[in-house]
Amino acid sequence: MAKLTKESPVVLIMAGGKGERFWPRSRTNSPKQLQKVYSNKTLLRETIDRALTITTLDRIYIGTNANLKTEILKKDPKFPSTNFILEPEGKNTAPIIALSALHFQKKFGNPNLIVLSADAFIDPIKEFTKTIEQALYETENGMVLLGVKPNRPEVGYGYISTGKPTDVGYTVKAFFEKPDFKTALKYIKKKNFYWNPGIFLFRTETILSELERHAPQILNPLKNGFPFKSFGDLKTAFQMLPSEAIDTAIMEKSNRIRMVEATFNWDDVGSWMSLERILPGDKEKNHHQGKEVLYHKASGNISSVQKELIAFLGVKDLIVVEEPDVLLVTSRDGVGDIKAMLSTMRKNKVLQKYLD
Repeated sequence: MAKLTKESPVVLIMAGGKGERFWPRSRTNSPKQLQKVYSNKTLLRETIDRALTITTLDRIYIGTNANLKTEILKKDPKFPSTNFILEPEGKNTAPIIALSALHFQKKFGNPNLIVLSADAFIDPIKEFTKTIEQALYETENGMVLLGVKPNRPEVGYGYISTGKPTDVGYTVKAFFEKPDFKTALKYIKKKNFYWNPGIFLFRTETILSELERHAPQILNPLKNGFPFKSFGDLKTAFQMLPSEAIDTAIMEKSNRIRMVEATFNWDDVGSWMSLERILPGDKEKNHHQGKEVLYHKASGNISSVQKELIAFLGVKDLIVVEEPDVLLVTSRDGVGDIKAMLSTMRKNKVLQKYLD
């Protein structure tokens, strides 16, 4: 087994998403990562606290845009204001990871870099810490991602198939994008198939080398202008970049990928439906977040409200979300159309204010 460096890793938390599927709690100027979804902390604060178990605050960076940086510091003024990697526009994950790697190479040399997303549920934290510490051993051999053993046929996640065992993980045979239900059922029956939670670990020099080899169209415009003299210069460079995920730009092309199995529970907090897997429920599969709730001949409901009491009478499969200015009531089947509904609202001047 490779020797683990004593230098603390650098953590990049991806926090630039819009989180539209969590409307009305998630808004343009205060998206879901800045909201309290399943605990008394924001999703971003949950992620920062998680990162603090594997590194120090001065080595935690947030990847986001300029507008959200202001909102993040309003909610978390003690976070270092210089520890942001700002993107001029959202172009998926590969460009901002490339920009971050250039920044960390200049500032720290060749540190281990851990990429986390700000919208995950992970429990218990001690198992997260243990898994990361194990996975860091593999970064000497290439790029590493974590894999989560599936417990249901999930069509919304990517999958990984593994090959031969390594010191603490496995080689990666192939990646599979979001499957249909029938295919997902096949995947979860295979012992070497895992969910891809999008948690990556690599040496800074390794990811830059792989970007140069597999995605020069992303790296070169950034590398040629780095360090940028102004945000305007960075904006010009970003306009040249394709919008691409790190998964397809690098991970699915490289032969230097290892996977380490996660020993913690993980869930993508992607929509209100995820609360049924995170919040405790009753025998009728009702899940509630708030003060008091009463169910009478009601089943399969999910609620996140501020009222003193919400009562469900003779209804099933409803999702109810209350904010001071908006009440959302939808069926489970209808919740997938939230983005389409928001698109309609944007065209209505009266309703636009409820999006920001």
